[in-house]
Amino acid sequence: MNKTILVTGSNSGFGKLIVEQFASNGWQVAATMRDISKAGSLTEFPNVNTYQLDVTNADSVARAKSVVLQDFGKIDIVVNNAGFGVYGAFELSTEEEVERQFAVNVKGLMAVTKAWLPHFRENQGGMFINISSVAGINSYPLASLYVASKWAVEGFSESLYYEVKPFNIKLKLIEPGGFKTNFQTSSITWTQNPAIDVYDKKLARTKKFRNDRQENLPDPIEVAKLAFRAATDGTDRLRYLIGKDAEKMMNLRESLGAEKFVERQYEEYMT
Repeated sequence: MNKTILVTGSNSGFGKLIVEQFASNGWQVAATMRDISKAGSLTEFPNVNTYQLDVTNADSVARAKSVVLQDFGKIDIVVNNAGFGVYGAFELSTEEEVERQFAVNVKGLMAVTKAWLPHFRENQGGMFINISSVAGINSYPLASLYVASKWAVEGFSESLYYEVKPFNIKLKLIEPGGFKTNFQTSSITWTQNPAIDVYDKKLARTKKFRNDRQENLPDPIEVAKLAFRAATDGTDRLRYLIGKDAEKMMNLRESLGAEKFVERQYEEYMT
């Protein structure tokens, strides 16, 4: 019997590629997104159904679950992919930006997880794949809100791993470095305040760095392939790091130690 997977934030980036990867391997896919009109080429897959789902809206989460179960009867895996980044100096951030960052990346992920956990428990099996980031295990300057949200995802997921394992529910974390997706460009919100200019030079340098490296970033299809491997490798492995920059950062932190790593990050990015 074909297995079924639900993916949030599937209209672009990693989410869309994950949908295509699983669909191409014969899975039934519930591709969810905030704006259903942006489903695009996903509607061409005969084994993909698209659904409206705003992870920040409780009614939307419940409604999507109800319709998906009517169509498929059972879900085997939920991929919590929906997310975005607020970058820039924390001092320049607004309360709305702080709320939105955590509403999507953390509370939204929790809401979807809580909605589907009973379904997995009652079926005595299932899996959550949470798309995190190397920023969830390492910090870097001018990204405090995004980094904080991903550290929260890491802590939440690791703790939940213990809770759900007795019910044969698996939990996986995908931790990408930089990949060539719209996250690097249109999905980033930059904090700003014209009345405060002390961060301008560092912000300009950071934005230039991100723009300059965009063309040299690896193909995000590798993240989708890793998600498929994580879903089918039959292990209880929790973390899956991917990307040469992510591996370099982790190796550097381990070799230097946490304190020296923080000093090195400051010297490289802020001096």
